[in-house]
Amino acid sequence: MKNYILLVDDDPFFRESLNDILLDEGYATAQAGDGKTALDMLKQTNRYDLMLLDLDLPRINGMEVMQKVARSRPELPVIIISGTGTIPVAVEATKIGAYDFIEKDDDPRKTLVKVRNALEKSHLLRQRNRLLAEQKERYKMVGSSAAMADIFQFIDRAAKNSSKVLISGDSGTGKEMIARAIHNNSERAGGPFVAVNCAAVPENLIESELFGHERGAFTGAHARKIGKFEAAHTGTLFLDEIGYTSLMMQAKILRALEDNVIERVGSTKPTAIDVRIVAATNKNLEQEMAEGNFREDLYWRLAVLTLHVPPLRRRREDIADLVQHFLTQFCAQEALPRKRLSPGAQRLLLEHDWPGNIRQLRNVIERLTMLVDDDTISAKHVAEALKKSDAPPDEQAKTLRAARE
Repeated sequence: MKNYILLVDDDPFFRESLNDILLDEGYATAQAGDGKTALDMLKQTNRYDLMLLDLDLPRINGMEVMQKVARSRPELPVIIISGTGTIPVAVEATKIGAYDFIEKDDDPRKTLVKVRNALEKSHLLRQRNRLLAEQKERYKMVGSSAAMADIFQFIDRAAKNSSKVLISGDSGTGKEMIARAIHNNSERAGGPFVAVNCAAVPENLIESELFGHERGAFTGAHARKIGKFEAAHTGTLFLDEIGYTSLMMQAKILRALEDNVIERVGSTKPTAIDVRIVAATNKNLEQEMAEGNFREDLYWRLAVLTLHVPPLRRRREDIADLVQHFLTQFCAQEALPRKRLSPGAQRLLLEHDWPGNIRQLRNVIERLTMLVDDDTISAKHVAEALKKSDAPPDEQAKTLRAARE
């Protein structure tokens, strides 16, 4: 398939001369003699792979066209055509998104090299965006780093079988999202995905939470309750923060995994279960075993397929993708105009260490979306949001509630 180039210049002699060169190289072309015509042509179709844009145009000048294209078609590469005295403006155009610029008296071979390079970069960018879109739809996850590529491969492998999975990593790194992706791409996708945070359930309630209870089993048990194991029958049970369970509870979980049966609290009747287990922890379970806090036999039951998720500071390539994802999500959610980040704001977000990982980043972008009225989020806005993200959770909650009100 030929690459389609839109050539925009008000000088018909130069335009036809350059058009002939491009046609001789096998490119398909279209022409516009002014800025308004060019913008109208871009609105009518997405077939253009590259635009060659003169700066000195009638009706709408080239810099204004460049600005509009940068907002509406950021994936379209633009090479600026610079005439006498317009090189400083051409350089300025590259700062707002133009791929490169050529001068009207350049050697045609030099122009063709820049055209080929721009088209190659555009092709790679579109291919990357297409793959990321497919991955986002498939895994409901965002990221383009080497670490994320490894995670996607792990999800593929894990989804093809029913082996137990153990995911480790700091809080907020997306362990539950990975567990859900494994479930959604497995043969168990039609069954339930049930998640329980073992660290959030009081010790005296964890057994009932996992295995259920019969009516009258203990004070307050006014009716039979189905536990998480039974609720996940034919599906996946995600045991988050399993490292916080007691040794006694670990023994009961181990028995359920070995026998594929559970007993509700207050019952002696076993109930068969068909559940795939995906467990997660932010603790070092090897160290916990050495210190006698975690059962070795349970560890080896769980650690059939293992994955360690690096913290966000060790996969900074994902930050920009996540920022844009959350920005788009929250603007749509709140019915707000699309916001953009200034270069300084982007730099602060990319350089931050994110001790709270993706969860903290999501919180900061939500805060910025709701509290910044301008279309552009500045470095000052980001600095203030990062400072507040270190505040106690109750103070953060009050700020978000106030913003919604």
